[in-house]
Parts: sequence; structure tokens; C-alpha cells
Amino acid sequence: MVRVVDKEKIARADRESRIILDMERDERTAKTQRLREQRLQMQAKLPVAPGRKAASILTKKRT
Repeated sequence: MVRVVDKEKIARADRESRIILDMERDERTAKTQRLREQRLQMQAKLPVAPGRKAASILTKKRT
């Protein structure tokens, strides 16, 4: 039995999957940028005590 490979079908599937992966990557990048901007805005709004960095206030684990 000879197996026939439909190269056009494989190429089409590759193109479609690449489009979807690119869209997902763009969405993740946009989300990361949006969250980074929110974090920076929060850091700018927080009063910082002398000797402490704003980032350490936000990243400190709460118990």
C-alpha cells in the first residue's frame, strides 16, 4: 500500500496554524504590556517610605 502525502494540505495546515500562533502571541504580548503599564501606574501612585523601593511594596508576599 502506497501512502500519498498531500503536500498542499500540509502546507495549508502549516499556514493556518502559524496564523493562529501569531495571533495568540500578539494577544499575550498586548496583555503583558497592559499589565506592565498597570503595575507602573500603581507604583507611581503608592507613597514610598524612605529607604524602600516601590517595587518591593508590590512584590512583597502577604501572609
